[in-house]
Amino acid sequence: MRIGFFGKLRDALGDECELAAEEGETVARLRNRLADLHHQADRELLGPRVRACVDGVIVGDDFLLTGQEQIEFLPPLSGG
Repeated sequence: MRIGFFGKLRDALGDECELAAEEGETVARLRNRLADLHHQADRELLGPRVRACVDGVIVGDDFLLTGQEQIEFLPPLSGG
């Protein structure tokens, strides 16, 4: 599955990465896997304010992934 990053996550991890989905994987499990792979961004990935977007829809951490989705992680935006 393709995983995109925005904001501070993009700065730390780049625009996107690809990972194979594990059977029964949820967004929460994916966050944990990414945090294990990318310690420099683990606080942001696991933070409660970072939202997961699957195929253009904001979803909760209990959302079940099939591996065919486009997933994006969106940290809070700031600015004026």
